[in-house]
Amino acid sequence: MKEEGKRLARNDAAPEAKGKWTLKRFWKEWHEVILILAAVFVLFKFILQIAWVPSGSMETTLPTKSVLLGWQLPYLVSDPVPQRGEIVTFWNDELDNVLVKRVIGLPGDEISFSNGFVYINGEKQAEEYLPAQGVTTCERTFRVPEGCFFAMGDNRGGSYDSREWDNPYVPIKNIQAHPFVVISIGGDQSWQGIRLIRQGGNS
Repeated sequence: MKEEGKRLARNDAAPEAKGKWTLKRFWKEWHEVILILAAVFVLFKFILQIAWVPSGSMETTLPTKSVLLGWQLPYLVSDPVPQRGEIVTFWNDELDNVLVKRVIGLPGDEISFSNGFVYINGEKQAEEYLPAQGVTTCERTFRVPEGCFFAMGDNRGGSYDSREWDNPYVPIKNIQAHPFVVISIGGDQSWQGIRLIRQGGNS
């Protein structure tokens, strides 16, 4: 009778033990979800950046209210000097916000303006990526210091950029990513679709 009672006691306890959550059981049932979430976190924390274009300063290259997907890993591990004409996202200390603009001037460049065109070190810039030519206005001349760049939006008449900021020079270390895809799906945008942003910023 004692042995039979012990067996009954063990059988009664079995369902309770089976339903008990353990770390091993939790990992067995949820490890795939945990790994996927970890991969997504690493992907968007260290490798890719999703950015929002709230204004028309980069029209029509980057439509208002479009979404950008960019590489940020190179700028997390080092501070590479961007290429002239490249589109980048960066932190602007003056506006306390993330901006997206085109790199116009590099360290050591002298930037001036005449008859609606940009001159770098005395050489007129073609800027074929602009939606309109001969519309860039500014009365100042700039000399880009080391470790910085000069930025402007493609919509030269509607962009608040280095031409007007109190500090016109953006530290290269403030660059966050190099966008490579623009997604524009709103009905009131200048164009709709998904496009690659090619080298030099032309899309």
